Amino acid sequence: MAHDLSLHSGERQTAHTYDDIRADHRFRYEWVDVRIPVGGFGVDVFCGNGYGAWLLSQRRSVWGIDASAEAIAQAERYFKTSQTLYTTAYYPFPLPKAAFDFVVSLESVEHVEGDASFMRTLVESLKPGGFLAFSTPCEDLLPLASTGNHFHRCHYTLDQTLAIAQDNGLQLLDWAGQTVYTFMPDGRQGSPVPPADMRLCTRTPGQFLLCLSRKG
Repeated sequence: MAHDLSLHSGERQTAHTYDDIRADHRFRYEWVDVRIPVGGFGVDVFCGNGYGAWLLSQRRSVWGIDASAEAIAQAERYFKTSQTLYTTAYYPFPLPKAAFDFVVSLESVEHVEGDASFMRTLVESLKPGGFLAFSTPCEDLLPLASTGNHFHRCHYTLDQTLAIAQDNGLQLLDWAGQTVYTFMPDGRQGSPVPPADMRLCTRTPGQFLLCLSRKG
């Protein structure tokens, strides 16, 4: 099945202001924002409509990449700053080697065929000492079968997620879990929990996992 890249596919955030983006998505970028150094130049791979790149660009320079031309048009219109650049590109695409102080890729790897190659591309684009932040749904607490989400190729267990850093020669600095959804009595994913319950919990498993690593 071809991936639906349209803005209103149901898989994308479409709000025109940062505060109107759903809380769980904002909280992930905010967790990253306070953990990576101020300054430098980085890339937000699969940036959607640019709200996360906008946040990170308040204190850094950020290149946002996404496959959806509609999403990038929204990024340019609503989330453009003097510190952002947005580009439309469909993966697989190359990234320059050892070019970035940080790479952010949230809720992305689960969409990609050839996930190991994708992660290598991100890691190789980091300068020595650069930071990689990524997130993914957790198969242990949010099984793919429970979600009915045809956009996702797979979900990753906690052990698989934490191993990504080690498998790519990175130092795992921190990780967190996040609860986003209720479950219905039949075991299917239900409605989102209240925003206050979506806050990330450091080194605690959750339905979504967020990791921060550093390249040696």
